[in-house]
Amino acid sequence: MSNQRRDSVARIKAQGRLEEMTAKFKELDANGNGQLDFEAMRGFLKETNPKMSHRHMLLLFSRVDTDGSGQIEFEEFCEYVLSVELMDAKRKKVKTSNLRQWDGPEQLKVNGSWDRETRLALQEFLAVQETPTAKVVKPARFVNGQMNSSHIIVLQELLQVCQMPAALSSSDGCLACGTWTSRTTRALNEMLLAEGAPTALHIGEKFPDEGFGKSSVLALQEFLAMMRKGNGSALGIAQ
Repeated sequence: MSNQRRDSVARIKAQGRLEEMTAKFKELDANGNGQLDFEAMRGFLKETNPKMSHRHMLLLFSRVDTDGSGQIEFEEFCEYVLSVELMDAKRKKVKTSNLRQWDGPEQLKVNGSWDRETRLALQEFLAVQETPTAKVVKPARFVNGQMNSSHIIVLQELLQVCQMPAALSSSDGCLACGTWTSRTTRALNEMLLAEGAPTALHIGEKFPDEGFGKSSVLALQEFLAMMRKGNGSALGIAQ
């Protein structure tokens, strides 16, 4: 199993949807062999998009069938559903968000790993926002893959601009202190939920209490993909 397909199942688990997705896959799997042929997927694609042409379905099936086996396995099915959800979230966000889009790399993994690639993407996004500190940073130095006080301050300023409840709480003083606190995490999770990151939406109202764990990083990666100009790899399969 490829890392990407394994990551898709991990996202489904983090969202608390493994049982739901397993049941849907079994419903479509009329032969009970753990795989979906084109006819099985055609019904599902028609259900999700009644206007989709037969030719488009064939092309989409070949994209979903990432290993070229002619059958859709459960991991590939999960990957497709997640990709469609993320594409829909991106379309909505482009129309409604007051935040500025960023022009980042094509490859942006959604795997729940707080790695250098994710930190770089977050820094590129922060560098183009209209916060007091972001306006004076030098991108060549700011986008470096390491998180320091200047990156945290821009993030905290952005959370205040977005008027997240945890960011605006006056009892704890100003949030923009340059130290990543539990309050920063809660405000970030509030923003990811408000901005419609799929993982945050599926977890729901309890998401702000999740802390900065795998689900929070997944939602952050989804949000960065949603706010990126163009379509990154995390969105490609849905088109």
